[in-house]
Amino acid sequence: MPSLLQRGWSWLRAPANELAFAMRAVLRPSGRPAQLPHEAKTDAFSHLDPARAQAAAGIAAALAERFDLAALAARSTQAVWAGNLQHLACLSHLAAGLEVPHGPDGVVRAVDAGCGDFHYATALQRWLSRHAGLPRPVVLRGIELDGFVPHRDGSRRGGRARAHAALAATPGSEVHFQAADMTGLRLPEQDVVTAFFPFLSSYPCLRWGAPLSRARPRRFVQRAVATVRTGGWLLVVNQTAEEFAKLQHLLAGEPVRLLARRSWLCDLVPWHAATQGQVGSLWLRG
Repeated sequence: MPSLLQRGWSWLRAPANELAFAMRAVLRPSGRPAQLPHEAKTDAFSHLDPARAQAAAGIAAALAERFDLAALAARSTQAVWAGNLQHLACLSHLAAGLEVPHGPDGVVRAVDAGCGDFHYATALQRWLSRHAGLPRPVVLRGIELDGFVPHRDGSRRGGRARAHAALAATPGSEVHFQAADMTGLRLPEQDVVTAFFPFLSSYPCLRWGAPLSRARPRRFVQRAVATVRTGGWLLVVNQTAEEFAKLQHLLAGEPVRLLARRSWLCDLVPWHAATQGQVGSLWLRG
């Protein structure tokens, strides 16, 4: 939990966040075409002791085989690789024994709200498709409010997200990216709506450089729930227990009930200490 001093300092960033977002929204810079950087995975678990690193490598190999991660392994940094492994491991445990909702045609239609650069698009697409066994076709759309944040290579967040979406797509399935404000979108009903680390309070919003004026947590949650069809899933991962408590409060009046909850703690990622308080929850739309 951030200290009072950290919260106070975060508010000093508010005007700069607003100005930077406004300029990006008006200028809409295109940036360079996004090229996904690649790193070898031989020492992906060097942050662990030798015994645990060996076990982690075994888990990674099993996940890679189960979820067909060859394309991701060939075009990803160690950080992106580890992040996708974390999501797959935690998603599989969260929904253990459950079948991902799908339409009468067998297609899983899903929206990821607040996808950032969508670096976990492969993990999400594969989990939606393969969690319960044989692959199902998936139509997945990542939505991000601020698609023009610059990266060090000169590309923009939206360009990077489209590259990750293209990498995640498989024959018979589609993965797309859209720069838009989820709170104002009217989308067709989805089988699954996901939100990884949504900003439900001011501190994380300001800390990550987002415009506080666009952080409408109640409206965000309402739109997310409204986008899920009856019998579909809302899946949320929160950064802290405090944020999860805020989520519970916002969902109290919504037509959903909690199906499952689990920690997102995972030592497959080098930043595993930061996953200590993360909480994943799965909600069924009534």
